[in-house]
Amino acid sequence: MKESMRIKPVKPFTEEDIPQVADMFQRLLLSEGPSLRSLPTTKLPEYFEQTFFHHPWYDEASPSLVYQESNGKIIGFLGVVTRPMLLRGRPIRMAISFHLMVEPQSRSSMAGVQLLKALFSGPQDLSLTDGAGQVGRKVWEGVGGATALLYSQCWTRILRPTQYIVNLLARGKTLSPIARVLSPLCHPADAAAAWMLPRYFSNAPAHYSEEELDVETLLECLPQFSKGAALQPVYDDHSLRWLLAQAGRMKHFGDFKQVLVRDSRREVAGWFMYYLKPGGASTVYQFMARKDAINETLDCLFNHARRRGAASITGRLYPRYMQELWDKRCYFHRGCSWVLVHSNNDDLLNVIHRGDAFLTRLEGEASLLF
Repeated sequence: MKESMRIKPVKPFTEEDIPQVADMFQRLLLSEGPSLRSLPTTKLPEYFEQTFFHHPWYDEASPSLVYQESNGKIIGFLGVVTRPMLLRGRPIRMAISFHLMVEPQSRSSMAGVQLLKALFSGPQDLSLTDGAGQVGRKVWEGVGGATALLYSQCWTRILRPTQYIVNLLARGKTLSPIARVLSPLCHPADAAAAWMLPRYFSNAPAHYSEEELDVETLLECLPQFSKGAALQPVYDDHSLRWLLAQAGRMKHFGDFKQVLVRDSRREVAGWFMYYLKPGGASTVYQFMARKDAINETLDCLFNHARRRGAASITGRLYPRYMQELWDKRCYFHRGCSWVLVHSNNDDLLNVIHRGDAFLTRLEGEASLLF
């Protein structure tokens, strides 16, 4: 067959491809543990249709990609969702990639590499994934991408020390019997710790108040709170409502909380959104605070989660808050997935590598998962 007649293995993902990709997704990505296997897989076709063809920024010029063999069988997939951003006030486009998967028996075909190369050659200014593992990081860097090390760091604040330790013990088969014995002691021991260490378990500031965070307020405040960053997101009412509705459906991660914090003058001091897991580790979706109210808003976050039973709370590092998180006795660790980036614009990459980008879980794949 002539070279010009050969079918290119990497092609845009179409709605006709959904059955094959959904089947591959269920076998490869939903078989990693009992909690994932229990997800409602009958909704997978609807998920792929809505997420990749009906999201607020759908762009035919930046489609998701599949790797297809000559017989029509799909052996690889890379999900892509574009998002508008501003680089120093200039509109740019970011492509978020996720759900990269290749059939195990076909990995020698280098399908994953070819999918990433096709992504990087797209029209977007920036490609980003914030859910990569170590293998994905090696492939991404091997194709010319880079790791955003600052945004790949996590912080954790312990809220209930005894419960936190028991949870750690319960993870291992050898120590799990000890965890079961200690479990009934968690509540009284943590109550005693709060009484004995009031500086560590400080209450939320009395002159600060909390209320439900609504889309209108968030839409109004986001440009103000992100204007100091060189790279900023762009939202409108439709896209923000869509993202938060998606986030609220992620029951696997916990109960989604959206809280606005006001100071004594009733001005917005900040806000936080997180997944609450009573007795376990809660996960921050987005935390923002006015420069002069970071410590107070953090206290509100920690108290909000602790009062509702969280043993700890963890989040991805937003570099501008590193000092305040350290002062609040958070510890930093590599517990998160890798944040990986690719761009032909060196200035854009430098902005990210020095921590001057407004990148939270709201701007990544967190609202796009199944």
